[in-house]
Amino acid sequence: MKRTIVTYGGSQYTVPSTDAAALQEQITAGLQAEPFMWLQVNHGEGRATPALLLISPATPVAIVTERDPDEQGDDDDPAARYLLEPDAFRSASTDDGHLEV
Repeated sequence: MKRTIVTYGGSQYTVPSTDAAALQEQITAGLQAEPFMWLQVNHGEGRATPALLLISPATPVAIVTERDPDEQGDDDDPAARYLLEPDAFRSASTDDGHLEV
């Protein structure tokens, strides 16, 4: 099960049974209808407490999808993100000391 995390005012909240795309659509539709909206979220670890966040066009909100640790994909090897393709092993500088771009 994936959960969607909302970062708001420096705190993290969760939205149950909603993915990031659906939550983004919900916020967009709510702000198109009104100048602000109340977003129902959960706050806290373990036993979550219901909370309402006031969302407006000027509100900085981040939506994050946290993957379930039990789900495995083809690219889930933690070391894989640090592996370079063979073409990435070229020199980053030239003989005159300037960096190549």
